[in-house]
Amino acid sequence: MRIMRFSIIAVDIPLPTDFPFPLRGSYEDCARRAAEIGYDAIELQIQNPLDYNYSSIRKSLDRYGIRASAVTTGLSYLFEGHSMSSKDKEVRVKTVERLKRQLDFARELDSQILIGFLRGRMESDDSAEEYEARLSDSMYKIIEYADSIEGRICFEQINRRDGDLYNSTAETLRFIEKFKSARLFYNADTYHMITDEGDIADAIRLSKDRMSLFHVSDMGRMLPDDRHFDFHAAAAALHSIGYDGWVTIECRPIPNETEVAQKGMEYLKRVFCPAQFCLL
Repeated sequence: MRIMRFSIIAVDIPLPTDFPFPLRGSYEDCARRAAEIGYDAIELQIQNPLDYNYSSIRKSLDRYGIRASAVTTGLSYLFEGHSMSSKDKEVRVKTVERLKRQLDFARELDSQILIGFLRGRMESDDSAEEYEARLSDSMYKIIEYADSIEGRICFEQINRRDGDLYNSTAETLRFIEKFKSARLFYNADTYHMITDEGDIADAIRLSKDRMSLFHVSDMGRMLPDDRHFDFHAAAAALHSIGYDGWVTIECRPIPNETEVAQKGMEYLKRVFCPAQFCLL
């Protein structure tokens, strides 16, 4: 029987609590705490992979039997202005080079990179076609590099408040499928789905052949409270398509990291791995 694997997002630089990264500290310490609570993996927030010793990070994860569910790329957009769709060609070139190094890092960890905010926003006088053309040009270059190293890329759905295009599952999959690449996958995120999906189960079934990450996050990037989103319907749909990828807690560390990590795991076990699904 296929069983989903549980992950939690971790970051090793000081950030305000409005960033939805529950575990904070060195990645070795985050791996230790995640393992103690029962997670299978952590998702690493990496701004510049060249700041890290890849093999050292791998050893830290291996020490606690923890995997890397993804290497996430958005911090370089937030803090360095990188953007795959920038009108400035030099910015796009630098962004592609950064993503190649992210792919190198992820490959060392037997993982994938996650592209969300790094796609960039539409600029003044942009049309959807112009924006997508620039983004696609960058994506083709990244896919070409991923092909050369057998890397994996995951592209995130982002809601209409935080992103200009690819807000729904259908729109995101349309963009992904046009590349006809075995290296490119889909990341569903309940925080974004809350505002941009009508039928959650239908959206999940639609993504059956492309999903490799499923982020669990409620409104305000808080832990689920079952008042704003039907996580039970989402879990049932994931099981119906035989999903055995990563299900990741992505929320703010409020009231504190430990409580959020523990309650997050309890919720994932209760809702996404109930006895009728997960006992052989």
